[in-house]
Amino acid sequence: MYNYVWLSAGLGVLSLILAIFFLVKDLSFCEQTQQKKLTYLLANWGMFLLAIIWIGLSISLYVLIQNQLVG
Repeated sequence: MYNYVWLSAGLGVLSLILAIFFLVKDLSFCEQTQQKKLTYLLANWGMFLLAIIWIGLSISLYVLIQNQLVG
């Protein structure tokens, strides 16, 4: 019934998995090459944070729709 909500949550989870994968990969690269972690990993942390927010908003949207239908 709420396929778009679950699709959005699924894409958020996929983004979270990819963010964790790239974060770990780039973190090990930074340790091997002794690069500054803050500037190199800033985009990775941003993607990680956006994925968590995306999942939270999907869950919030689902709860709000349920409350409107019930109440």
